[in-house]
Amino acid sequence: MALSDAFRALDHPPFRRFFLGQSISLVGFWLQSVALSWLVYRTTRSPLMLATVAFAGTIPMLVISPFAGALIDRFDRRLVLLSTQMVQMTQAAVLAVLAFSGHARIEFVVPLALVYGCAWAFDVPARQAMLPVMIGGREDLPNAIALSSLVMNLARFVGPALAGLMLAWTGEGWCFLLNSVTFIPVLLAVRALPRTPAAHPAAALGRQLADGFRWVWAFHPARWLLGHLIVMSLTVPVYQAMVPIFASEIHHGDSRTQGLLVSSAGVGALIGTFLLAARPSVRGLVRVIGASSAIAAIGMVTFARTETLWIACAGLVATGFGIISVASGTNTILQSVVDDGRRGRVVSIYAMCFLGIVPLGTLLTGVLVRHLGAPLTLTLQGLVCLAASLAFAIAYPRIRAGLLPVYRELGIIEPEPSRE
Repeated sequence: MALSDAFRALDHPPFRRFFLGQSISLVGFWLQSVALSWLVYRTTRSPLMLATVAFAGTIPMLVISPFAGALIDRFDRRLVLLSTQMVQMTQAAVLAVLAFSGHARIEFVVPLALVYGCAWAFDVPARQAMLPVMIGGREDLPNAIALSSLVMNLARFVGPALAGLMLAWTGEGWCFLLNSVTFIPVLLAVRALPRTPAAHPAAALGRQLADGFRWVWAFHPARWLLGHLIVMSLTVPVYQAMVPIFASEIHHGDSRTQGLLVSSAGVGALIGTFLLAARPSVRGLVRVIGASSAIAAIGMVTFARTETLWIACAGLVATGFGIISVASGTNTILQSVVDDGRRGRVVSIYAMCFLGIVPLGTLLTGVLVRHLGAPLTLTLQGLVCLAASLAFAIAYPRIRAGLLPVYRELGIIEPEPSRE
């Protein structure tokens, strides 16, 4: 496949404008994330406060994400996305004011992190549900989803590095202020999109919410895909919280060692997103998901058991590749087969099963590490994920059989020849 095919969704001007705006905004997101963690630890010296702020910023994805999806399907998704971006922009500006004035105390930071998390719980499904509008249909949807993941992982390199320089030269306030400014390109791109009519403007919210879960449960490929994603989210992405322990106690390094380990996972994620972007369609993606979860599990076990730094880095490359391939692949299949009327709810359920589950997995990991130690805990969790990937492989024929009729109906694969 030609290199240009990996970026074919950029041929659509609305998506191209959004992609460029998102590229800038996501750098700002990482600027703020690093600066906020530094601010909290600098002012409190409390790991508990660090965990509290992180938890406040992520738990809304688990708690309110399904309700957010139902609400998104009741309103113009373009207006929802504009609103979430403006809330996050305002939150960053308030943080900047507090930092510049010397009033960025923990009693203000925690509620602001919660506000950001609530906006994020609406923003993720709204943004994903708008992708078909930006590309004018489903044909290039897998590529658009993969490119969105690609830019997120690229920002993981640029944002933290820029944050480190700005924290050393200026301080946290300028990081927050710059993040607020980076929302402007996204707002301009979203404002140029057409309005999207509400799918169910008068339906009861509870009935809509139940309908989204009912679709996921009744369509057994979705049930398997999301169940598999939940197990992976509980067991593998949690390694990120343990990296400082391995960098210091296992590999006897410092912050540079930690940075090397984190970057290794980022390299794997970039490889995974690029390969997904280069795929011409969703055909064969179920196999990729099953294999990728096994790769992630083996990579994490390798990282947990070795005392050799380059082997640990290689393990995290595999882990990063596996996580992003499973998550983005699952999202791609679900968005390719769900009808537009349920898109917001199904995407929000996906976000809950991935982003919302990770904080619970991190808490569980913290408890286990206290009793078993970090290497054994990550080893056991990797083995659980490996077992889940084997179960997924066994279920593959049923998953494929459930998807094929939908793929044929949507024109993703050729219809069966007539037997007459």
